[in-house]
Amino acid sequence: MKLQRVNMFVESEPFRTASGVINGLIQEELKQLGAEVTPFYKHRLGRADMLMPVATAARAVQLQGRPPADLAVYCDQGLWIRPPGPAVAKQSMVVFHGLIGGQNLWLDNPAVNQYCAYSRYMREALVSLLTMPDVRQRKCLDPQGFYKVSDFAAGLPCVADIKGDDRMLGSELPEQIVRSAEAGDVLGHALQPRKPDWYAVLNILVHLNLQSREAGGPRYRLVVDAEDFALIDYSFGHGFPMDMTGPRSLLDALGMTVGDLLIPVRFLSQPALFQFFKLAKFGLSYNVYPEPFGFYPLESVFYGCPVYTNGIGNNRFNMPPGHGVRVIESVDMAFGDPSAFQEVARAIIEGVRSPEGVTRDCARGREYILRHWSREDFSRTWRACLARLEAPLPVAEPFESLRVLRSPIVRQVEEETGRVVSDFERLTLEPREVGMMREALGQPMGEVLRGLDEASTDLLQGLFSRGVLTLRPQGYDMGL
Repeated sequence: MKLQRVNMFVESEPFRTASGVINGLIQEELKQLGAEVTPFYKHRLGRADMLMPVATAARAVQLQGRPPADLAVYCDQGLWIRPPGPAVAKQSMVVFHGLIGGQNLWLDNPAVNQYCAYSRYMREALVSLLTMPDVRQRKCLDPQGFYKVSDFAAGLPCVADIKGDDRMLGSELPEQIVRSAEAGDVLGHALQPRKPDWYAVLNILVHLNLQSREAGGPRYRLVVDAEDFALIDYSFGHGFPMDMTGPRSLLDALGMTVGDLLIPVRFLSQPALFQFFKLAKFGLSYNVYPEPFGFYPLESVFYGCPVYTNGIGNNRFNMPPGHGVRVIESVDMAFGDPSAFQEVARAIIEGVRSPEGVTRDCARGREYILRHWSREDFSRTWRACLARLEAPLPVAEPFESLRVLRSPIVRQVEEETGRVVSDFERLTLEPREVGMMREALGQPMGEVLRGLDEASTDLLQGLFSRGVLTLRPQGYDMGL
């Protein structure tokens, strides 16, 4: 595809954050293809513009004075900078680092020609959102949404250089961490800022110490982001904004404080982060936000530290079983039973005491990462995304022929109780809903809708609207 001028509207500057890595690779690739790239970064405008958008108006004037580019590349948060449209570029594509920003700017927007993700999970989550059905009207939000989403391979800095990318700034490894490891503590990490489910993480950590103490073993500590630590510490003392009643009673029984078990760190440079992963014995990715890709889990495995997760988002798909990322989740865990987290603690302790299996799994994971997320993999797959902009979209299939499947955002369904665990919400289905779901799965919509009364039709709509069910054309491969 020949591109002369490209506008980029993105939240993170290249290589400043994990999403900035992807933004930087995209910018590099477009320039290698001969395009003149003009980037616009949301946060460069400064704090004053949040209250009085003078700089935003000045930037709009700047854009208005330029002819439309050949292509506009947005990230999901960058959509707030300047909405897609023919005045900005002849074609537009949105790259998703997550699903938090600008939903109404990309859902059902004919100005967006292509949606891009860098994991199969995000690709399929996007397809499900774009094609949300209106059961009564017998149509989808965007009937061609099945064909508008593509995915590419993220280029991991640790694959390109074992020390990481020196453009990603951060702090050095605190001496406290090294001293703790030398003193015999077993160190783990939950370093994804603002993502962890602290109820789950702290229950796991407390059970680790209870079980280790019973066996006369070492203390288990967790390295966490400094801002998260401040919030946890405040909540333990004041009871809000997070409810710490359960973990606090267990900590009291151990005779420990938050500071005994958690070590706060500021954002680490890549060499410091990778040095720490070599020291750490386990990682926790029990999160509340669906993981769109999972830089930290993959980097952790790459340096020999296994990761245990509830599988939220791409965490349950990013690696094959036995490759260093282990999904341990039960419906009881997801619904908040504190005793259920003992299973995770037992698995971690077993891996620490008998590390041969963990070492073997991480070695497999490292080889898998080297094969799938190199700079060359990124270049090849990103160029394929660009090529799709020139290809005509297939004709949408009739609504009645679309097949009903379980949504890719659903992690578990317990039919006996109706409890559903998904990346959207925890919910409990009524018996009629469970029966309808069971009968509809795998069937074309024409068959499912045959003979349904209005009440049953609305019940079916609710299963789609709450993210339990989704639709796909016959023969469509989710690849999950």
